[in-house]
Amino acid sequence: MKGYKELSEKVIFTFDDVLDVFKHKPTAYAALRRLNRKGFLMKIRNNLYSCINPITKSVYADKFQIASSINEKCYISHHSAFEYYGYQNQVYNTVFVSSEKRFNTFEFDGITYQYVKSNSFDGVLEPPYTYKIIITDIERTIVDSINQIDSISNLEELINNISLVPSINPEKLVQYLKIYDLQALYQKVAYILSLFQDSLKLNHLLFDQLKLKINKSIAYLNEEAKLDGVYISEYQLVVPKWLSQRGQNHEI
Repeated sequence: MKGYKELSEKVIFTFDDVLDVFKHKPTAYAALRRLNRKGFLMKIRNNLYSCINPITKSVYADKFQIASSINEKCYISHHSAFEYYGYQNQVYNTVFVSSEKRFNTFEFDGITYQYVKSNSFDGVLEPPYTYKIIITDIERTIVDSINQIDSISNLEELINNISLVPSINPEKLVQYLKIYDLQALYQKVAYILSLFQDSLKLNHLLFDQLKLKINKSIAYLNEEAKLDGVYISEYQLVVPKWLSQRGQNHEI
């Protein structure tokens, strides 16, 4: 059918892309209706479409391409980024999408696309050898996830995710921490990364730098730590008892 090949090659597209193919608005609108009626494309949400693969009967766009295309100011983040990179032990039916431009959380084909307010585009990239995927790098993913323990991330899941990461760039990590500029976040990041100091090949210089941001305030790693916590004097942080057993120099 006319236009199907050109649009299917775009994988995921907006009305402007359809207009590029058909040149005139009335023709483009008519083509959208015709292709949809004939089962050649599907509307994902307002002004977002993908053609249907005739073999699988599903849209060409995967959930990560859809998440990256919701608007021009969005990107995949938090545990969805861990999942994309392969540092997640299970597949989820929710994709967390950070965006400067607010959108209503929606569901498509059994996947929920959850809006998260974006506070910066630092550390957001388009991975090599990919198409229409925009995502936080691993250092930004770690910082974002630790910052939103309980509200988005699950601590035990986060610890498992980080345990699968082979290495990180300390300079990038510090750069992203400056975006938030929160003492409690420095405390939490420093403590959690101390659990992986050997596997991530982190030297003491990073921890010395993070500790400079820690004053006298005591913070709680998460809500669980308030109920059954152990105080880690080195980072002036209270953490869940089960997690403290992975660390050293803790006081009960």
